[in-house]
Amino acid sequence: MKISKVLIFMQKGHLLQFCCQTCQHLIQFSVFELEKAEQGRIPCHECGIIYDFSDESLLRQLRKFEKLCRQIHLSEEILSNTSVGIYLNDREIKIPYKLLLTRLNSTLDLTVGDRPLTITFRIEPTLEMPSLDTFSKTH
Repeated sequence: MKISKVLIFMQKGHLLQFCCQTCQHLIQFSVFELEKAEQGRIPCHECGIIYDFSDESLLRQLRKFEKLCRQIHLSEEILSNTSVGIYLNDREIKIPYKLLLTRLNSTLDLTVGDRPLTITFRIEPTLEMPSLDTFSKTH
């Protein structure tokens, strides 16, 4: 059962999304499928405008993100046993990487024509995340 939840996490983790500049409809697409799209073109299914992601520099960055997602998936076993510790006064709070990754929201800010466009990489929470209180302890 745990394997299927990890797969769901990773399936959600490779989505890119942005709002269409014409109609504000949310456009979502997979970083893993971008190069298979017709010449790197992603359509808005609401108004039909086409966004062109065929720029080699952009594709290179998206490929790096794809590799990062795959490496996170491959490192699941290691990451589930590691954490980041922060000190607040006399308390140490350890936050597991697994939990940090579920809250990861990275953005790519582009200019399309003369208008800004923000693409968000989303990694959404898994179903079995413990409370943050579980990871704090008093020194």
